[in-house]
Amino acid sequence: LLALWSPAYAAPKKIVSLTPVGTEILFSLGQVNKIAGVTTYCDWPPEAKQKKCVGDYFNGTNLERLLAGGVDLVVVSDLQDSLILRLKQTGIKYAVIKQATIQEVLASIKNVGKICGEDKKADSLVRSIQKDLDTIRKKTEKYPKPSVVICVSRELSEPGIRSFYAAGHETFYSELLEIAGGKNIVKSRATNYQRISYEGLLSLNPDRIIDVVGDKSVYHSDIKKVDLDKIFDKNNLKRQWTSLAGVKAAVDGNIHIFSGTLYLRPGPRMAQIALSFAKALHPEAFR
Repeated sequence: LLALWSPAYAAPKKIVSLTPVGTEILFSLGQVNKIAGVTTYCDWPPEAKQKKCVGDYFNGTNLERLLAGGVDLVVVSDLQDSLILRLKQTGIKYAVIKQATIQEVLASIKNVGKICGEDKKADSLVRSIQKDLDTIRKKTEKYPKPSVVICVSRELSEPGIRSFYAAGHETFYSELLEIAGGKNIVKSRATNYQRISYEGLLSLNPDRIIDVVGDKSVYHSDIKKVDLDKIFDKNNLKRQWTSLAGVKAAVDGNIHIFSGTLYLRPGPRMAQIALSFAKALHPEAFR
């Protein structure tokens, strides 16, 4: 976590979270009464939707208005580069949550806890997450590790799959997959999230495919007036993969669809993602 903060400052009294992961962390650390604003995408816990919406995750918000409103901490993600630059320019104190890997997320939780004066709660939360992840690892470690491709983004409204983005090794998805008893077959390159064509998938030829599709409430499509209920039907999503000839996972029907914003957010609920992956890959370990 990078933060424009120091021990000389008192704990913040009015916090705005411009990232869903940050919102989950703040709620987990008991900061509910200090949260003065969230984004349109902050939907967990359910109480977060009752907080004032001050902006959009992608486009940010009126930072000057936040400053005038007495906000003394803004929580953002390390993916919001342009917003971070604007925060530097306005002088509003902010914390940046890094979420590329599991350890970065856990460090972010601890640092937000330190900033908010809740070190003990943060340490307890981190220990709980680590314990849950260790439990899942122990349940799956004795089983063979199937090769897996994790699709994290694609155009769901197309009739077939021409290309998609997959998680590489230097990602929290890959780490959670390893804990769940799988092996990420996509190697790391210049970017951690790589665009893969049908030909590329054919070359990788994974045993399993994990498709993280998010939730229709946050789905963005270039195609107007799409039928979201039809698009997010799991049979439809799975059929798009199983129609790919020559790919082992597709031919065998070993396609695992995970829908919901939970699977897009490396935060306090990371162990739930790992557990879902583990139950899909090794159901025999959880009978």
